[in-house]
Amino acid sequence: MQCIAKTVLIILNLAFIVAGALLIYFGVALHSGHWADVFTSQGVSGANSTAAVAIAFGVIVILIALCGFAGAICKNRCLLVTYSIFVVIAMLIFIALAIIGFVAANVAKNWAAKSYPADPSETDVATGFNQAYCYAEGARFCTTASAQEALAAFFPTSSSVIITAVSTVGVNVSKPTGLVGFCQEVDSKAGALKSSLPSQFTTACSTCNDVASKYGDYKSIYEWANDKCPLTASSATWCGSFLLSNVQNDAYVGAPYQACRPAVLDLWKSYGNKVGIAGVILTVVSIVLIFFACHIRKNPEAYYQSV
Repeated sequence: MQCIAKTVLIILNLAFIVAGALLIYFGVALHSGHWADVFTSQGVSGANSTAAVAIAFGVIVILIALCGFAGAICKNRCLLVTYSIFVVIAMLIFIALAIIGFVAANVAKNWAAKSYPADPSETDVATGFNQAYCYAEGARFCTTASAQEALAAFFPTSSSVIITAVSTVGVNVSKPTGLVGFCQEVDSKAGALKSSLPSQFTTACSTCNDVASKYGDYKSIYEWANDKCPLTASSATWCGSFLLSNVQNDAYVGAPYQACRPAVLDLWKSYGNKVGIAGVILTVVSIVLIFFACHIRKNPEAYYQSV
């Protein structure tokens, strides 16, 4: 039995280390991927805080596992007692984590069954999503789309006038250089024309330079959007207006969130369920660890003889 206890403790502590590493990865991905911008609101659990807690708790879980290893390797009864106490605390946190995950999944499910806004806090989620989505998609307009496509998004009513004006001086509007490359070409070939272009043209160029520098930050959202909720003509126009003015007059009608709401809530529900299931599994692992740690403490001589 002691040999079995030793083996189980080693395996489950390794599982704890993996779980801690995954929590750290989840926290970093949540924060750096800007999904925190989407789900941070007054009525929804702050994702920035969730990311920080996940990272901190991941570190704590790894330290708890290392404490268990040290107690076994060094044959230190005090460390094993301390380890058991921390595992109990971790178990309580895992239970709370499971509850939070399943509650979040249930909230997403309830929102999906209702029309927008299902809750006053959903407007905050819509606002956060629109901003993150437009920065992610805007990066494509600014860096890799053709100037013709980018101009149609930023200047839907005057793009044809701009294209005609710059084409006469040899500016290529079909190259996939985005608005950033287009602005640079206009400066080099037709600087004098800038005064005859829409007043927002300079603002658009400046905005795109800023958006382009943030492309890597929003890459995960862009990849998700490209797969689950591709840009539509109305969303492109809405994003173009938002990027120029930085104002969301309506966070739903015509906005990206209107088209992407089912996908966003499905993602939220999926993440919530995954967190809840992970919390349940880790709770069970904690109970098993506590059982074997207590068994070893009651029979330390037999255990250390088997080490």
